[in-house]
Amino acid sequence: MWWWWCLAVAWLTTALSLAAEESATTLAAAGGEWRCPEIEATAALSCGCDLPHTLRCAGDRLSLDSVARHLRDLSPAASVSLLDCTVQNLTQLAGPLLQGVMLHGLVISSGELRQVKSDVFTGLATPLQALGLPNNLLDAIPTNALSVLKSLDRLDLSHNKIVRIENSSFEGMSSITFLDISDNVLKYVSPDAFVQLPLLRILRLQGNRLGVGVISALQGFRALEELDLSGNSLAGPLGPTTLPRLPSLKVLSLAHNQLSSVSKGALAGLDQLRSLSLHHNQIDVLEDHAFRAVGTLNQLDLAHNRMVAVSGASLAHLTNLAKLDVAHNFLRALTSDLILPLKSLRELKLDDNDISMVASDALLSSPKLIRLTLSDNPLNCDCSLSQFAHWLGNVSSLPAADKATAVCATPPQLENGLVQELSATDLVCGDVSEAIAAPSEGPLATPMPVSGTRVVLRGFQYDGIKVSLLWSVEANSATYSCDALFIYEELGVNEILLESNPLQCDSTQLVDPRSLSLALPATDLQPGHRYRYCVVLLEGKGGRDDSALVLGCSEVIPLVPTAKSRAQPIPGRTHIANVDANLTALGTMAIAIQLWSDQTEPHCILTVSIFVEGTLVAQRHINCSIPWAVVHGLPNGPYQVCATLGDFPPTEPKTKCVTVLQALEPHHTLLSRVLIVTLFILSGLLLIAVYHTVRKILKRPKEIRTHQCFLPVTQPEEQHSRYVKLQATTKL
Repeated sequence: MWWWWCLAVAWLTTALSLAAEESATTLAAAGGEWRCPEIEATAALSCGCDLPHTLRCAGDRLSLDSVARHLRDLSPAASVSLLDCTVQNLTQLAGPLLQGVMLHGLVISSGELRQVKSDVFTGLATPLQALGLPNNLLDAIPTNALSVLKSLDRLDLSHNKIVRIENSSFEGMSSITFLDISDNVLKYVSPDAFVQLPLLRILRLQGNRLGVGVISALQGFRALEELDLSGNSLAGPLGPTTLPRLPSLKVLSLAHNQLSSVSKGALAGLDQLRSLSLHHNQIDVLEDHAFRAVGTLNQLDLAHNRMVAVSGASLAHLTNLAKLDVAHNFLRALTSDLILPLKSLRELKLDDNDISMVASDALLSSPKLIRLTLSDNPLNCDCSLSQFAHWLGNVSSLPAADKATAVCATPPQLENGLVQELSATDLVCGDVSEAIAAPSEGPLATPMPVSGTRVVLRGFQYDGIKVSLLWSVEANSATYSCDALFIYEELGVNEILLESNPLQCDSTQLVDPRSLSLALPATDLQPGHRYRYCVVLLEGKGGRDDSALVLGCSEVIPLVPTAKSRAQPIPGRTHIANVDANLTALGTMAIAIQLWSDQTEPHCILTVSIFVEGTLVAQRHINCSIPWAVVHGLPNGPYQVCATLGDFPPTEPKTKCVTVLQALEPHHTLLSRVLIVTLFILSGLLLIAVYHTVRKILKRPKEIRTHQCFLPVTQPEEQHSRYVKLQATTKL
């Protein structure tokens, strides 16, 4: 156990360094050197020195008298400043234990000590500055014994069984600056218990059972600089009134509690806070302006929580933050919102999250970053990651070990590849299972120049499941965005439009804008048939109205396999089996999604997008556990409804779409209602007529027949809403 005691008394070394330096100066002036006291070892006692002026002894309950006798005989030049005793079978400290002994620090541990008499520390030759009674069985603060130590600066009562602290527990100890009551069983602390300690700077209360009600009521911490409340019973939101006002506090630990969120303006009154530890809680929400009251923060630890996203508004005001740890959460993307408010950020830990995407502008605003770790994240290495890969490969401030933590999880051909080593040709969109090679015969396209720009199909691939297209875009300097992809089927001498699919891309997010990769499922395409593919781009930086159209079409290409498919179901992942969309009324649509999964996938989110003529008109984010939604206020259709696992546009083949026809016009709806009401009235009149006829028959006994049956009245056919089952899947 010597190693434990070395740690337990390390804090005393700092307090006694000044005394040791003075003793060393005295010895140097006298031409001498300090030596460890020679105390004869016996079966019951052994002593030794591992630091100057520090004596450590282990023995039984009678050994303290022997140690005190030896220390009284030492000369002042050979005095011991710190005495650390581990005593067995000691349940009580009584009598003037160390009368006449010169000490500045004392540690006594037995594992069985339950009581400390009031006269124990009387008679010391020098004022005791530091006292430790750790790892004992004390159930209360020994106030009477401690109050005689008027110069006591540091007190350690950790690892005891203290249950309560009363308002008089620290009476007569006004000089204490360091207090450790960690790892006890504290449930109650009087609100003004620490008022008796006006100079207290460091307070350790970790490993107890204190709740928010007890902590928020505490008073008298005007000089407190460090507070450790980790491992207690703090639960619920962390708000402005969770802690008392601590105007001088610089370091705060609330780790290993049950805090659920951080509210707006939390930690109000902590005007000097520099370091905040919130790791190992249950925090899932950081409200906007959550840290408004602690803009002085330099370090923030939010690891091991339940956060799915962190917005820029929640971290607003943290312009001085240099270190941020959000590892072991459930973050799904790294965006500029997380980093943009953090003007001084130098270290960022993102390990063990669910990050699959890194936005192209996420790290452009952090030139001071010197540490970045992304290990154990499912990075999806497609074209959206190209800017991050380029940045990671060229940044010089990050160590090589940090760069190596960014590893691809998908697509399969890049699995376990280092992001920093990927080129623009490796990072393609559309979840292409293998690189698209350009045919040696030249382009597979019909060049169609528009606005001075040419778009040519350079690569085509079909693996039986999807079609992959590689377009070459000849653009001088203008940027472009994707608009749509048209597919024409050749029927005899004619070509008919088979599909029109909206596209979303931005050339500014591509490492090489001259190369555009697209992929789409071949669900509606027939093997052996011949198709032409046309892509429409919008050239220029403006919106749709002031942008120039750029069109490129391929030659008619027979749909025959050019590569073997590698697409296999991913074990343990959720898939969309079907999408049903129902127009329940004018402008209102009910959407139900059927999911398949061979095991539960936590934090599964569905995005439902509704398009009218290729324009997004509505979007909803829903949880996979409740895969349905009702959308109101839709314009006139027809509609295309797409369900995506994650965000839209998708980065994985997890999208299914369905087409829903135009809703009934208002006058048609009114006519239908009139017909239904008319049928209802006629049915009622018919029932009344039948009822009266039966009554007349029953009044004529001679005509009553033994068996009389009535045919059921024909009911109008129930009007069912029309559901359109998904027949085609489009993913671009």
